[in-house]
Amino acid sequence: MNCLKRSFIISLILLFMVPAAAQNVDIPEDISKVATRACQFLKLEVGAEAAALGGAYVAGVDDLSALFWNPAGLSHISGSSFYGTYTSLYAGIQHGYVAYGMPLGRSDYLGVSVTYLNSGEMEVTTLEYPEGSGEIFTVSDLAVGLSYSRKLTDRLSVGATVKFVNETIWRESASTFGFDIGSQFDTGIKGVKLGMAITNFSTKFKFDGPDLNIDVDTDPTYQGNPDTEARLNTLEWSLPLVFRMGIMVDLLGPQSEIIANRDHRVTVSFDANDPLDHFLRFNTGVEYAFRETLALRAGYHMNYDQAGFSAGMGLDLNLSGMPLNIDYAIVNYGVLGFVNQVSIQVGI
Repeated sequence: MNCLKRSFIISLILLFMVPAAAQNVDIPEDISKVATRACQFLKLEVGAEAAALGGAYVAGVDDLSALFWNPAGLSHISGSSFYGTYTSLYAGIQHGYVAYGMPLGRSDYLGVSVTYLNSGEMEVTTLEYPEGSGEIFTVSDLAVGLSYSRKLTDRLSVGATVKFVNETIWRESASTFGFDIGSQFDTGIKGVKLGMAITNFSTKFKFDGPDLNIDVDTDPTYQGNPDTEARLNTLEWSLPLVFRMGIMVDLLGPQSEIIANRDHRVTVSFDANDPLDHFLRFNTGVEYAFRETLALRAGYHMNYDQAGFSAGMGLDLNLSGMPLNIDYAIVNYGVLGFVNQVSIQVGI
């Protein structure tokens, strides 16, 4: 009982201490927070299972997409595994994620992950050439993370990630280090599980590159004076800080405390998603699984600009002792169309 009380207290500290600090930012009410952070690719959904569930995944993540959603979920892997997911987004944008995780012992886990985004080629436009100058540019993003998770008790797991993040726009780029922290807690009450994660803590950083060098006429009133070499000063930016808190429960299933069933499982999940550079948003999802082999999923994104309904399915197989998980998701992004995502995790 004392162990359970300690787990509950630690979980509450992690759930409420960090977001309280994150919200201590003085932003006037009449000023929008939208577009006040860089590296927006860090908010794109990683993993087909998460996407199919409408992004309601912080409490239930148990695969290697946990290194993105909630590093505490890394503690659920049973052995060394590789994970990969790929999304062909709207407007030809390519988004991918790969990860590797391994147990270090009975309670400790380590993982590494790489997230990338590429915009594809776009034509440069300027005031002089609004229809295009003939030059081509791209936007590319990269995040490389190292994660650690530990089971403090049989009910409480915590985790943290440190990551290097780079964003390049044409010939200008910016880099910084970010930090994530999260926890998952099995309350032991009717099978309810809680999850919390706050991601993308960072220091401020600036974009730099050769296109910031300019020539300036320091005295336009004087004829014939040479231009002076100068350099444009860019603003400082931070990563898109996001706080997520979620809850999940098995309404039906082998471990359900509501309706026990050996072959069938129905799980519902709900997340609150509060980015520092956007409005409070909500995610909800439901999953049906048959003998933990075939899963059907559906979800909904609430208060998003475009994302709405989502759906998908998954297969959990064992090929000669090698675990293999294949997931698929489709998400409706409104006027941007439907987006497909496929994920694979292989145990070794």
